[in-house]
Amino acid sequence: MLFGKKKEVFYYAGQEIARTPTDKYKCLDAATRGVVEKANGRITFVMVVFGLCFLAIICRLFQLSVMNYHSRQFIPSVLKTDVDFARYNILDRNGMILATSVPTKDLSVNPRKVKPEARESVAKNLAAVLPGVTENDIMKKLLSPGSFRYIKRNITPIEQKDVNWLGYYFLEETNGEKRVYPQGNLFSHLLGSVDIDNHGTAGLEKAYDTVLQEKDLTLSLDLSVQEIVRKTLIENIEKFKAEGGMSIVMDVNTGEVIASVSLPDYNPNLPLDENDKDKLFNKATLGAYEFGSVFKLFNTAMGLDSGVIKPTDSYDAAHAIKIGRKTFTDYRGENRPLLVPEILIHSSNLGSIRIALKAGYKRQKEFLERFGFYKPLPIPLPERTRTQYPHANKWAEITSANVAFGYGISVSPLHLISAVSALVNGGYYHVPTFLKDGNKGKPEYQVVSEKTSEMIRHMMWGVINWNIKPNNPVYGYAVGGKTGTANLIKNGRYVEGTSRTSFVSAFPMNEPKYAVMVTLENPKRIKETYNFNTAGWNAKPTGLQIIAQIAPYLGIAPEEPWAQPAYMQRAIEATYKAKKRW
Repeated sequence: MLFGKKKEVFYYAGQEIARTPTDKYKCLDAATRGVVEKANGRITFVMVVFGLCFLAIICRLFQLSVMNYHSRQFIPSVLKTDVDFARYNILDRNGMILATSVPTKDLSVNPRKVKPEARESVAKNLAAVLPGVTENDIMKKLLSPGSFRYIKRNITPIEQKDVNWLGYYFLEETNGEKRVYPQGNLFSHLLGSVDIDNHGTAGLEKAYDTVLQEKDLTLSLDLSVQEIVRKTLIENIEKFKAEGGMSIVMDVNTGEVIASVSLPDYNPNLPLDENDKDKLFNKATLGAYEFGSVFKLFNTAMGLDSGVIKPTDSYDAAHAIKIGRKTFTDYRGENRPLLVPEILIHSSNLGSIRIALKAGYKRQKEFLERFGFYKPLPIPLPERTRTQYPHANKWAEITSANVAFGYGISVSPLHLISAVSALVNGGYYHVPTFLKDGNKGKPEYQVVSEKTSEMIRHMMWGVINWNIKPNNPVYGYAVGGKTGTANLIKNGRYVEGTSRTSFVSAFPMNEPKYAVMVTLENPKRIKETYNFNTAGWNAKPTGLQIIAQIAPYLGIAPEEPWAQPAYMQRAIEATYKAKKRW
């Protein structure tokens, strides 16, 4: 029998007993019961507080993940830094980042605060967690006078953590910045580098050092085109077992460089080994080379523009030419008279020499000067070459004969493609530029007449298309070009069995927009080329592969065959007849 609040209640055996919340404390004395009830109150209060906290967290998460999903207002707070960058970005023509700065920490020490007996252990411990810094280097800084010495600049987050675990109060971390190149090797030769204080030391970083301290720099380069060019060049260097290579893509109507690749290259984010210094050499702007038969374009243009020759003229390409002690012949010559377009189609040394001799060496010298071949290019890039050419008082008939087919004069690839662009764009020379709209408002110089330019375009078209087949990668595109092969020079002498092969081209030839140049360093003879290693077997197919890939990207579509003038039809018919007899 139990008791209720005021009266006695009787329960039968087995009948469930109803209890009130406080019944379980009935057996406790008043003092104990008070303590228990007070504890329960506190527990209830804590549970309410925790509940409110969890509710606030849930509401905040809901706001961040759902309500601000589109605006992503939380992202800036995550990425926000108090570092005021001293150097701006370098962008490609479409706004893609090629070079940028990221926040880092610089580790420094106050040598005065390091106890003399602790210096050795401090140096040893720091060297153990800071790769690239030796114990001796740290010791010298700890022994140096003054109250500030850098231990290491731009330490990584892992290094920062390891240093903090050492717990040295005399170390200090200050905000810094590090230059990074997200595209790795892709633009290494052009972008160049900066020093530890973020001042440009090479390439465009040095050329536009002041500009980059004030604003972003937008280049004329196109990341996608650059990637296509580099990938194709690498594949063909491997295929032809070449020692290196170079390629440039240029807008012929503005002089803007769309792509420029020099191989081998390097990753500017990584330190270079002493054995890799040759990778720093930019062949496109710093190299000065003899380009062989590519120069026959200028030789022919000189004859046409001066009125000395006509496209319907024919020249003896069967008999050798002797000037002084030297005898000139053709490589795998046609051994017959050649029309002017055929001289380019078959790359005849004899035909080119006869044009040069008819024009005269003084006219030849003056004509080549129009294209800037005798001076360094007027570009701010520090890596630019001085050209090599015959001295004025040594330019005679023998010199003229050599220059007619690309020997005796050395220029950079950027010199050459800029000059070829002028030959095909109507005759107007534009200074090459690496900046988007870099030549806007700058003067252009007419170096040949529009009529001469048109004739050269048709002849370059004939070089590529006189026997083009449907399986050719540029079939349907009005592509024109010219090849050139020259021996390499070592220790002042030409080395037999070595070669530098080049191919320069433009498209579409009926309305030129872009020029492409490819050079391979010492490609080898392979089975696929029937053991030939001249430019027509390696540099030319490489260039055509590049054009076939970049043309659609640049908005150039295949077209109907380009109608040719009568003199070109005649030259192509003559070539077909000769090949049929052969």
